[in-house]
Amino acid sequence: MLTDRLRRIYLPIAACLCVSSAAFADASRIQVFDVPAFAETDAAQQQGDAADDAEIWRNAAQPEKSRIFATDKKSGLMVLDLSGKMVEFFPIGRLNNVDVRDRWTIDGEDKVLIAASDRTKLGISFFILDPRSLSISHLADSFIPAGLGDPYGLCLYRSRKEGRLHAFVIGKDGEVRQFALEPGAAGEVRSSLVRSFTVGSIAEGCVADDRTGSLYIAEEMRGIWRYGAEPSDSPDGRSLIAAVNGTDLIADIEGLTLAPAGESGGYLVASVQGNSTFALLTLPEGKLAARFRVPADPDRGIDAVTGTDGVALTLGDFGSSLPAGLLVVQDDDNDGAAQNFKLVSWSDVMRGLNAGQ
Repeated sequence: MLTDRLRRIYLPIAACLCVSSAAFADASRIQVFDVPAFAETDAAQQQGDAADDAEIWRNAAQPEKSRIFATDKKSGLMVLDLSGKMVEFFPIGRLNNVDVRDRWTIDGEDKVLIAASDRTKLGISFFILDPRSLSISHLADSFIPAGLGDPYGLCLYRSRKEGRLHAFVIGKDGEVRQFALEPGAAGEVRSSLVRSFTVGSIAEGCVADDRTGSLYIAEEMRGIWRYGAEPSDSPDGRSLIAAVNGTDLIADIEGLTLAPAGESGGYLVASVQGNSTFALLTLPEGKLAARFRVPADPDRGIDAVTGTDGVALTLGDFGSSLPAGLLVVQDDDNDGAAQNFKLVSWSDVMRGLNAGQ
């Protein structure tokens, strides 16, 4: 999200860009379609700019008991069920972005590691989920100082070379720190700083593709960069795969998530805050294929999604109503109430995409 200072500078420009976008809409060859949400979550605990990012853990043994982790960046971490109801809350501070990885082994048992950028303590906070009992614990002794002034973005990556888990944390001004992670003997998270680099300007959204070793970072006012995710990869080898153009992609470019298919295919999904749409970019090339909106559904009493920050997608069977996957998107306005998240069926997104092709 824009800071207050940047908002005063940038919003008049953004308004002009939106007008330009409308003027050239007929000239665009990019498909735009609507996909209503089927549900919405409980609201953030705090009013104002509070809800930010989400991540989804799919419970393979009992998909209906999967969990959504969502940040209230004024107060902590929300744990939600598939209906959007909050089942637990951790009021530990200003958590901004969150990511999840399974196969975190402690004493021979696989757990689920949850990581969140922490703007209160200025680093990374961790949680553990037991997939059998569904119990969640805050690992208070595993905090990692990031060495950044204000940690915004965060994403996890499992190295395709060594299998080790890594955490990327992005500071307010685009500084990036990469930490290698491993479980300690007492269940704590041990870390070592393995790489540092700078994107260029304010950045937040990021996602890593474990299949290809690619790291995608959204530089909010410029576009989406692709980096190598391995510690040995030089940041100088990055490529700008999708640039802010004032028509389809209007700043800010915010959250990023993946819809993987096969060895390297699928989609990169990006929230385009400037026109309240979601861009679908084909993988691995990063070509813009389409955009979609999440409109209001008066029959369900769900308002339209606008100004989205974080997005999360997990593919797989979540039950009969979600056979292909779940998409979770932050809603900036929420009809004037406290911010929340909307839940979208990935089947509906693919249906809308295919209908227009």
